[in-house]
Amino acid sequence: MAAYPALPIALMLSDELPNYQVIATTFEAGYTQTRAKATIAPRTLHVKHVALSIADAATWETFWNAHKGGAVAFTYTHPRTGAGLTARFKADAKPTIDLTPGSANLYDVNGIVMEEAL
Repeated sequence: MAAYPALPIALMLSDELPNYQVIATTFEAGYTQTRAKATIAPRTLHVKHVALSIADAATWETFWNAHKGGAVAFTYTHPRTGAGLTARFKADAKPTIDLTPGSANLYDVNGIVMEEAL
């Protein structure tokens, strides 16, 4: 399994916690019973690469194409914890490679969404 490329990251952890799904059942007596839908929930990570060189942007694009935008899992080292996890790109996420504001030759990769592959 391929490893995610080591590129400069501006990490956005807004959705890093597991997305637990809850089933709620309301009864005639007025009370509600809840339970977890599953025993394990995948984490979602939002990542942004900043100020990449043309070569680094090309490396990331090659990695994206090799993993078919989420069809193939890869090993990702979490930049905050250092823990390795198996992840894949979320199928509905479409990252963009944009020119870094105020720069003529550096690029940002925006909109990267990864989901832990359980």
